Amino acid sequence: MAPQLKTHITHLVEVASKHPDRPALKVPRLSDKGTFPGYETLSFAQFLGDVENSARYWTRELSKIGVKQGDVVGLWLKGLSYLDGLVIWGISRAGFTPQIFSVKLTSGEVISTLLDGANAKAFLVEPSWIDKAKVNVPTIPIVDKRFMDLDHLPLAPVWVPSSDRDVVTIYHSSGSTSGMPKSIPVTVGWLDFCIIKMQELLKQKEETVIAANGTFAHPAIFMITTGVHASVGSIILPKEMPCGSSEIKLMVKEYGLNSLFMYSSYLADRLRDAHSDPELLRAFQSLDEVIFGGLPLEQEEASWARAQGMKMKEVFASTELGVLMRSVGGNGPDSTLLQPMNGTSYKLLPINSGNLDEKEVSASEQLLELVVSTESRDCPVPALCNKETGNFHTGDLFVEVKPGLYESRGRNDDWIKMSSALRCDTLAIEQNIMEKCAFDLIDRVVVVGSGRPSPAVLVEPKAEQADPLSLSKEILRRITPFHERRYMHERIDHARYVIVLPHGSLSKTAKGSVQRKLVERTFQTQLDQVYASA
Repeated sequence: MAPQLKTHITHLVEVASKHPDRPALKVPRLSDKGTFPGYETLSFAQFLGDVENSARYWTRELSKIGVKQGDVVGLWLKGLSYLDGLVIWGISRAGFTPQIFSVKLTSGEVISTLLDGANAKAFLVEPSWIDKAKVNVPTIPIVDKRFMDLDHLPLAPVWVPSSDRDVVTIYHSSGSTSGMPKSIPVTVGWLDFCIIKMQELLKQKEETVIAANGTFAHPAIFMITTGVHASVGSIILPKEMPCGSSEIKLMVKEYGLNSLFMYSSYLADRLRDAHSDPELLRAFQSLDEVIFGGLPLEQEEASWARAQGMKMKEVFASTELGVLMRSVGGNGPDSTLLQPMNGTSYKLLPINSGNLDEKEVSASEQLLELVVSTESRDCPVPALCNKETGNFHTGDLFVEVKPGLYESRGRNDDWIKMSSALRCDTLAIEQNIMEKCAFDLIDRVVVVGSGRPSPAVLVEPKAEQADPLSLSKEILRRITPFHERRYMHERIDHARYVIVLPHGSLSKTAKGSVQRKLVERTFQTQLDQVYASA
């Protein structure tokens, strides 16, 4: 007999039954005066009870408007609070399929199109955003149900999937393609393998106490929470995101934090703090693992952290695949090299590096693109894969340093990663600017901003005597309608991010293209000043 297929809900029910009193979550408490006295510990039994209350409430409210079990329900929420997590888990427990939208996506038109594409039947919204939610389905404000008397309301049996292709939830790509994020359905089989990979990644299993590294509106926290809970570990929800140095010290000293997972740009800031904060340094040294990813960690900080005895572990992950690779770890010579997660079926295929920045690629290196075979259990749904082969081409490049061990070499396309580890399609921005401005204002444009909060545009004007400030403002005016549809981290939303350069500044290759990374290095000081003034 085949094993029963499981979801995040069936795992929660099972763990709450076997370990009802074990801590599941530690959530920030605020006093009546608005101060922060610490965290409240919630057991698995308490968490499940709150999830079931949420399910009862939303079953009642959604049934009033004809929404049935299995229907897609859109959720637009900040994702930072315990309440937000209860909404997502409660909608799932009620038997609906949550389609989750990030706070960084603010275009009602784009959200409406994505809801229509998923055939959503309702839209649950943060109350303060109701006026922005101009969609084609009923809109309902999200409310706090934790203190309502809901026990008398009916609760459907836990949904048990019939196929590993059944969809559990729907997230979206962290960057826009043709002005629109891609819907990324999370299937039962994909989620099951994601949990297995999380259990491989975490050292302590059921003793794990890990801090959330983002919002429930992003799949990383959904994966981490589900994987940690399946192992009977617990999650701390920080009161600030990203987590500050003082809060890390508190979580380690008083709340048992033993694993930290942060995006590299934020971790680098905390490590710099630790140079002059002995208590923070000791907190880092006490952790079983310091997990980071999203972008390469600054080499100087990474080397310093390892020299201080911190147990560093890099992960390479994406929205479509979850964690693909992890570093070897330990103190040996291979500790920083990446290896695929166990049980995956990946191909690393040679590519032609002729169109890449020669400063980034050694002539002796053979660049390899990571391709996910259709047989791999973490291969995304067919709609996201190559139509001919069924494989998923990541666009991520590596070099093989030793057999089976790799170093990252960036990407093979025009996407960059921002400081938040979210992605941005630079080519789409450049094409829009040329479409709106090339006929009378500019000759050349390049978009940069890797590792920054948002992109910046460098342009060469047609008129040699053009006033830079006036030109920047006019370019911004013309491109604003395009950027209003994009995620906040993808937008050019101020004239300071439109930088006018003298003629000839953006040198081209023999093929006529502008080398993005070379431009970014050349104008780094100017870019630093722009972002510092924001």
